[in-house]
Order: sequence, then structure tokens, then C-alpha cells
Amino acid sequence: MSAAMNFIFHGFWGVLGRESWLRFFAFAGIGEEAAYPLMALIGAVEIAAGLVVLFMPVRFMPARAALLFMVIWGLWTAELRPLTGSAWWYFLESAGYYGPPLALLLWVGWGNSIKDWFRGVAAPALTQDKVEIIKWTLRLSIGAYLITHGAYGAIEGKLFLIGHFASVGLPGPLTDPETFLFATGVFEMALGALVLISPMRPILVFVLVWKVFTELLFVTSGLPAIEHAQAFHMLSTLERFGMFGAPAGLFILMAYRANPDRAETSPAFSGATAVSGR
Repeated sequence: MSAAMNFIFHGFWGVLGRESWLRFFAFAGIGEEAAYPLMALIGAVEIAAGLVVLFMPVRFMPARAALLFMVIWGLWTAELRPLTGSAWWYFLESAGYYGPPLALLLWVGWGNSIKDWFRGVAAPALTQDKVEIIKWTLRLSIGAYLITHGAYGAIEGKLFLIGHFASVGLPGPLTDPETFLFATGVFEMALGALVLISPMRPILVFVLVWKVFTELLFVTSGLPAIEHAQAFHMLSTLERFGMFGAPAGLFILMAYRANPDRAETSPAFSGATAVSGR
């Protein structure tokens, strides 16, 4: 679910068009006139990939191909941020974009043939080894995006984040906004380190609640300013679905114990009822 929703709502931004994305196209030598139509096309592809993953048990859905696209495209778009002038660690702040589809691809496996990449995938059984690999994938994703997002406040002091917190009355009379921003940044970095070192389930619940709260601040504040109506900032929240799904998925997997007597199901569609994206 998180991998699919991430791409669907990020794709909607592409269809709408965002001026802030023009620098990514300029890096590839694409001017503004060509960038917006291409942006819409890419957005449509992202939406299609998300829908494929959302309905991946359906026989004709190219599930593995869509997941591989998500991982590669997610890594590339994350790398575009440092390539166009942002700090190198902005790549890691996008881990919520490429981490969940990678975890899902590790779950469904690589298949036994080329055809397996272009057909639906039922829910495979989980071995304990696979559970541990997926848990570490999610763990690294959560730690990466928490630590680097915390650096926005603790290191860069991004001013629009002050506006985010001010939209819900924080910090109030407790302290000045700059000190509060620094403190929340350090707190978020420590939270990410804690997930990497010892991801306890109550901590993961808090991470989920924290990320939903902080990402909703795009909506309450309307910041950073965009060329569309403020209501469209809900897409800024929803496109970060991977940051919500990763702690939820890790929370579930931490209580999971694979049944050693149950063999892995076929990697191709088996007709069994399956969940999509978790």
C-alpha cells in the first residue's frame, strides 16, 4: 500500500506540473517548454506503476517490472537532488520513496523467468531469512529519512519548517522558533539513530504518528509556496506515504515468525488471496 500510494500521489504532482521540478529537467538539458509535457507523462507512468502494485495479485499485472521501475526511478530522482545543488544527504532523505518498493520486491522475489516479471504476484510465503532482510531494508530506510530530515532543522535551519510548526502554534511561549527547530531536528536525528540501533515497537508507533503529524504541516501551513491552490499541498503529505508505511510494516514484521514447515509459494501468480504492498 505505501509503495503504491507514494508513486500515485507523486505522479499526480507530475500531471499537475511543479515549477520546482524544472531544475531536474534542466540538468538533463530539457527546457521549460518541453519539461511540463514530459513531467505530465512521467507522472502518468508513476500513477500507472502505483496502480499495478496496488492490484499486483491480478494475473495480467506486470508487478515485478513495476516494482523494479519504482526502485530505479526512486533512486534516480533522489540522486537528482544532490546533482542539482542540494546537499549529498538529500539522497538519503528520499529513502521513503525507494525503500518500500525495494522491500516489496525483496518479498515477492525475482521470479524464475522473464515472464514472471510481467504477470501478477500472489502473496509468497515468508522465510525467516527473507523477513530479516526486509526488516533491515525498512529499518535503514526509516533511519535514513529521519536522520536526514532532522538535519533540515538541526543543520540547515530551513525557514519553511518554522512556518510549519507555527501553523499549529508551536513553539508558543516555550522558546524562540529557531531554537525549537534546532531541537526538533536533533530529536528527529536521535529518533532515526534509535531505529537503526534498536527498533522497539513502541518507538515505531511513535515514528508513524510523528511523521503523519509533521507531514500534515504542509497542509496546515501551505509552505513552501507552490503555484497551485493550498489544498493541493495534501499531495505533499500523501506522496510521503512510504514514510508512514515503513514503520508500520516494520512494526508488523517484528512480531512475525515464519513457519518453517510452510514452503515458499510459486513466485508467479497462484490465484491465492494476497495483500498488496505490505
